[in-house]
Amino acid sequence: MAGVLVLRPETAARRTAQRLGERGHAVVIAPLLTIHSTDEPRPAGAFDGVVVTSPNTFEALGEGDVAALAALPLLAVGERTGEVAREAGFAAVMAAAGDRIALAALAPSVFPAGARLLLVLGRDHKADTPALLAAAGFAVVPWIAYVAEAEESLPPAAVVALGGGKVTVALHYSRRSAALALNLAERAGCGEAFRALRHLCLSEDVAAPLRAAGIRRVAAAAAPHEEALLALLPAHGDR
Repeated sequence: MAGVLVLRPETAARRTAQRLGERGHAVVIAPLLTIHSTDEPRPAGAFDGVVVTSPNTFEALGEGDVAALAALPLLAVGERTGEVAREAGFAAVMAAAGDRIALAALAPSVFPAGARLLLVLGRDHKADTPALLAAAGFAVVPWIAYVAEAEESLPPAAVVALGGGKVTVALHYSRRSAALALNLAERAGCGEAFRALRHLCLSEDVAAPLRAAGIRRVAAAAAPHEEALLALLPAHGDR
């Protein structure tokens, strides 16, 4: 089985590592982004629903925020985000197919026309997400609730694993972290080993900085969710 380098924030990385371990893979996690609350107050007023674009959202919400919002219908960008929403205490959860286009397309079947929606975002969000929901007929109130801060170096375990050939596959979940991983690997002196990995990406958007850097062994999941990403492993594992 492949040794897998998982490049995502720690809480999510540990969930993925557990899934991979159950499938027999050796795993090294490398959290390159750390999630922090922005401490920006929740926008005032009543809302008809909540929209979230990342499971990272729930690391930043305080107990008071969850208590105030949990009774509202919630639309999540994908199944994993929906699962985390349920674990956080939200009961009426619907999940889109994994990207913001699918999110906006599903919203009219979840919320009434003209609904006032609280869109919970990270600071480095896709700029068109609020506009896509507004174009679908909703009054959108963005809330920048969290920030994903970049680490300044690769975790030592990742450097050792790359230097010792203990990983052959890297899993990438965001465009930003993919670009950061390459930069930090080169800075750590293991850029060549990093480039030699098979890079499996959640989407073509995530894969873009790796392809632009000339990395050849890059594949994107057929759909932007983790199950589709992990499905690439049997075809792209150690041989």
